[in-house]
Amino acid sequence: MESLDINQKTIAWLNSAKGISNRSIEKILKYFNNSPNDLWDNFENEKNNLSFIKYEAINSLCKIKAHFEEMLLIKLKEQNIEIVTVYDKYYPEKLRHMDGSPYILYYKGRLDRINDLSIAVVGSRKATAYGKWVAEKLTGELSELGINIISGLAIGIDSIAHRTSLKSNTNTFGVIGCGMDVVYPRINERLYLEIEEKGGAVLTEYPLGMQPLPNNFHARNRIISGLSDGVLVIEAREKSGTLITAGHAANQGREIFAVPGGIDSLYSKGTNALIKDGAKITTSIDDIIEEIPELRERINKKQSCNNCISFTNDEITIINSLKLGGKTLDVLSEETQIGTGELLGLITLLEMKGAVRRVSGNKFIIN
Repeated sequence: MESLDINQKTIAWLNSAKGISNRSIEKILKYFNNSPNDLWDNFENEKNNLSFIKYEAINSLCKIKAHFEEMLLIKLKEQNIEIVTVYDKYYPEKLRHMDGSPYILYYKGRLDRINDLSIAVVGSRKATAYGKWVAEKLTGELSELGINIISGLAIGIDSIAHRTSLKSNTNTFGVIGCGMDVVYPRINERLYLEIEEKGGAVLTEYPLGMQPLPNNFHARNRIISGLSDGVLVIEAREKSGTLITAGHAANQGREIFAVPGGIDSLYSKGTNALIKDGAKITTSIDDIIEEIPELRERINKKQSCNNCISFTNDEITIINSLKLGGKTLDVLSEETQIGTGELLGLITLLEMKGAVRRVSGNKFIIN
């Protein structure tokens, strides 16, 4: 970034101070009539009236204010990091309309497709072989439909979801619980880079230098669910951060999908409990499609398009004839007035397209 506007500068400045949470930013802005400009200009004059902010945080903000923008821009440029605030038009729309929207996001990569249809895929860090298989299968099928995959870049289910999406050349977005200049877990450093390189993004609400503290991940989870149209929970223990994501999803009005597991598995106790509480039991991608209207509509359009475009006029003539029942090549040739040599070639193409198949008695029927 070459420069920051007043909104970006003010929010990033507040966010950078230790002890200033997203909730604290909201309170400070409210004091200054939700005007970042007034806040920036009048903060030092009003600092003694901000009793809801610790003295140490106020003192820190005053000390760094003069050179803050210059120093931040240097760091952003060095590490190819961008920022976007809730005041910017390209801030993610799904987050803009949720309670507790992060006032600022730091990111690497691209956000231009982040508002597209998205499913969050989350689960245990210590995934079982069953969980890994389900994560790869369902994420792969969602990716083939062009759906964004959102997750938390943790080891286990999260990493599998991101990698499967990348294999399908679908956009994936990872939300982390630390600063953009801190790679956690370190083993996923290459995955961070791949997500950035292939059209997705890694993002966080935490300032540069912030370490991956346990409480950060609880807050991070509301962004994962907030960016999604539905949350798919694949494996979760009875008390886990994954269930916190599901709780945020419920509060945000998102669909919750849970994959059932064995009653004797520690890693299925959480998902089985979610199903008891009303989450959609999910054993195939069809269970997700049923609950997401935009996804159903996309598939219907795709099928309609395929029906219109995939077949030539002669192929449609053959299909219409076979709708009345199975026929031999000779009978089909007589009804369609297509020579047997040409007809055989057309049927071969229809078989390859999955529209027609040969059955006993040397007959052809609609597949």
